[in-house]
Amino acid sequence: MPILTDRTLAELRASLPETASACVEAIVEEVPGYDRAFDPALRSNIERAVEQALSGFVATQIEGDRATSRATLDGAYRLGQGEAASGRSTDALLAAYRVGARVAWAQFAGSAVAAEEPAANVAALAEKTFAFIDELSAQSLAGHTAALTARTRELARRRDQLTAALVAGEARPALEHLAESARWKAPETLTALVVDGEPRTALATALGERALWSPVADGPTVVLVPGVRSNARNGLLERCVGTPAALGPTVAWTEAGESVRQALRALRFASDDDGADCDELLPELALDSAPLVATRLRERAVAPLEDLSPAKREVLAETLLAWLLHQGRRDEVAGRLHVHPQTVRYRMNTVRELYGDALTDPRRVLELTLGLLVEARTEPTSDAKDER
Repeated sequence: MPILTDRTLAELRASLPETASACVEAIVEEVPGYDRAFDPALRSNIERAVEQALSGFVATQIEGDRATSRATLDGAYRLGQGEAASGRSTDALLAAYRVGARVAWAQFAGSAVAAEEPAANVAALAEKTFAFIDELSAQSLAGHTAALTARTRELARRRDQLTAALVAGEARPALEHLAESARWKAPETLTALVVDGEPRTALATALGERALWSPVADGPTVVLVPGVRSNARNGLLERCVGTPAALGPTVAWTEAGESVRQALRALRFASDDDGADCDELLPELALDSAPLVATRLRERAVAPLEDLSPAKREVLAETLLAWLLHQGRRDEVAGRLHVHPQTVRYRMNTVRELYGDALTDPRRVLELTLGLLVEARTEPTSDAKDER
């Protein structure tokens, strides 16, 4: 049963275009996100949409016609979807509803009071007005959320496609197209971070939204990190302590696939406590890329130690490598090996007897250093550890 007289209802209906226009005007003036200028055609469409919603209110809530209720609510749902597509937030959408409800109620109340409607009718009109706006806003919010969820999933799918293409090393035009499709602003550089295990949540937070995560079912996790500076590399690896991790070289973003490949190779040198940085492992990576050459260098480097026990051979090889890397500075060598400097002196006397002039030949020193780097990659035996 209608809550207002026929004359008041007729006046309300006649004033709907004016009420709709007033609602839109107030929303544009008061709600951030709607304060940009609409072209005349778009504003006219919006005003018609508001007028249809108000007409639905009059029909369903005041006149008691439930036939148009579903259509009105469906329209509110679609409105929410459209607002999401336009990039407006739910806060802006709900604020627009609040402003619109205030203006519409002022217009409705003015008509009811002017028509001398009883106070009970005006109170009932107020209750129904704001209940209807709540119902409409809930439907629009649902539409907005559904649209954002669908868009988020679609963008995530496109980012996965972009990441896979970067890892695979696809051509620049394809990468640029995928980046645009994923709404991902390409940085100047990317650095591959490879983690052999489940990355910590703190790592994802630190890397930010622009980092690209490779959806790998099996094997290490690959993350492409934008704009890594040289002084930030250690910090990235420190965030992965507890899980083997490796950093590839920083390269132009379209060359990210090469960074991934180098990081995967460097992962062999990582441990739970120490990450591997490609920039610090260039000799090792060079040797790793030529296994036959590396084997030959190792064999030549340890040949003078062949007649020693495995434990003694490993201890002297380690000592010689440290001595070469630290250019014979005994205290530094002792610190690296965690032994007394006198122990280094004793061991090096034995080494000199075995290697002779090779320790003063620059070319042989280079070969020895590379060969012993390969030898150092093998795990020391328990006997060698005890002898230290």
